[in-house]
Amino acid sequence: MEQLKKHILAFFLILFMGIFNLFGQSLELDYSNIPQEKIFIHYNNTLLYTGEYLYYKVYNLNSETNGLSNLSKIAYVELVSEDKKSVFKQKVRLENSSGQGDFFIPTTVRSGNYKLIGYTQWMKNGGKNNFFQGDIAIINPYQGNQEQILKDTSIVHNNSINLSSTIKELGRKKINISIGQDTFKRRSKVSLKIKEVAKPYAKGTYSLSVRSKDTIEKPLMHTSKSFYSPQNKQVKMLNDYAENYHFLPEFRGELIFGRVFPKDSTSQVENVNIALSIPEKNGYDLKVVTTDKNGNFLVSLENPYNGTKAFVQVLGKDRQNYTLKLGSNPPMDYSDLTFNRFEITPQMKNMIVERSVHNQIENTYFSIKPDSLKPTPTVVPVYKDILNTYVLDDYTRFSTIKETLIEVIELVWSKKIGRDEYTFQIKENDYDFYMKPDFSPLVVVDGVPVQNHNHLLEYNARNVKRIGFLRSKYILGSKIFQGILDIETFDGNYVSPYNGDHRIEVDLFKPLPIKNYFRQKYTIENKPYTDRILDFRHQLVWEPNFKLNSNTTTIDFFTSDITGEYEICLEGFTASGESISIREVIWVN
Repeated sequence: MEQLKKHILAFFLILFMGIFNLFGQSLELDYSNIPQEKIFIHYNNTLLYTGEYLYYKVYNLNSETNGLSNLSKIAYVELVSEDKKSVFKQKVRLENSSGQGDFFIPTTVRSGNYKLIGYTQWMKNGGKNNFFQGDIAIINPYQGNQEQILKDTSIVHNNSINLSSTIKELGRKKINISIGQDTFKRRSKVSLKIKEVAKPYAKGTYSLSVRSKDTIEKPLMHTSKSFYSPQNKQVKMLNDYAENYHFLPEFRGELIFGRVFPKDSTSQVENVNIALSIPEKNGYDLKVVTTDKNGNFLVSLENPYNGTKAFVQVLGKDRQNYTLKLGSNPPMDYSDLTFNRFEITPQMKNMIVERSVHNQIENTYFSIKPDSLKPTPTVVPVYKDILNTYVLDDYTRFSTIKETLIEVIELVWSKKIGRDEYTFQIKENDYDFYMKPDFSPLVVVDGVPVQNHNHLLEYNARNVKRIGFLRSKYILGSKIFQGILDIETFDGNYVSPYNGDHRIEVDLFKPLPIKNYFRQKYTIENKPYTDRILDFRHQLVWEPNFKLNSNTTTIDFFTSDITGEYEICLEGFTASGESISIREVIWVN
């Protein structure tokens, strides 16, 4: 009875997932009523040196209501140089309307003026004037050519624009930063208290930065308040482009798209089944979608994944009649970008050298001050836990999978279907009266569907870790299978020799992993150890997912060996889309 319940549950679960996939990947959707978005990026500084990190948080907003937008699940961040080339392009997964990322400035990046660009695929329909654009200046003292930022006439040192004084009060009536004192010693503890006033803002999303203030003039940084100013209003809205949506919104996850082309005039391109799988250790993500009347297909990846490659293939007996090609979005044209003019003078030499030494020392200690990655859960198919599984080490080993089926695995066998062609067969359940006898099983090896079974039947079974199978009908997309045969090898890298134009292996452009950033602590217990380590941190805190959990939220951090003025910056948006931007300063002696 328990086994019967198990199979009935599996049937309805798989049926539901199949229907969900069948209708969830359609290309024929009406996008005309979807509002446009806008991106705001809070980043740690507008002046960076080689060997430092650019830290940033992405906020996705509804351009009509100014509230947080849950439409797109993926954002893109680029750093563009003055020669209009992209230094890096990163994909950021958005959860609850925001995401995070960072970029280490290598020695290959030249001194110069740069633009930090942020957008979603949906925003590209309105043109790049809608994109977030922020100025960044980079100093690379390791390259001799400094022409891009060199100034012939000197400027007055300590001539930075005091951004804190201009926006210090913005948002203060709603949320207050309390420190208790303004001056701290080196390597001392700072307790920062964030207090809510007026009304609860705990459901908002915020980011917090504590960083040493630069003593030279540098590019201005957008705040969430200035981002809302009339001068920063979007130039064109999506309605101007309503007749031609070139870029689809990634409202469920990343999009992978492509097209099938027939090799002869008799092959139809509509309703062709396409399988995409992303194998990873101990799991895989597998989807099947159907082409439209033009042969186009679209796959949405909703779940985070650990795999680095995707395998895409045409399913069916006539798969050899098609050529499969994946699409890609064209690079952005940044030819008309205008850049800030940041300049250095010879008088800044000692300051630049000192800063570079600090960065070299900090990078030397990176192994003992590491950031940590938030683990990404393994993607496991819904049927994985209900398979009848044989761990082959528990049985007598045989040479091939074909022999193993005969001697070990019950209810699974091979059948000759042509002159030299064999296929796997799985006996259906007696009560599964919906199943037609001519359906084939879904055969998956190391997370990748295998359609030609000849090589697999003769494969060395000593390389196989386990074999599992499901006897129930399985619906994936619009494709119906008589059961599932799931094979896992020890190495996890089975490669089918039967490739062709209908099958593609592609390296994935993955979203950035979520990091927990290192925060230094000084205690009596670790003092004998930390006394031997230099601390030249200029960035004391970067917390991209700062949460207000109660009326007062406390965050503790420690100062470094660098004296001077530090700026505390809290940016973000309330749940209703109200912008919050607060600055405070402390001194370290």
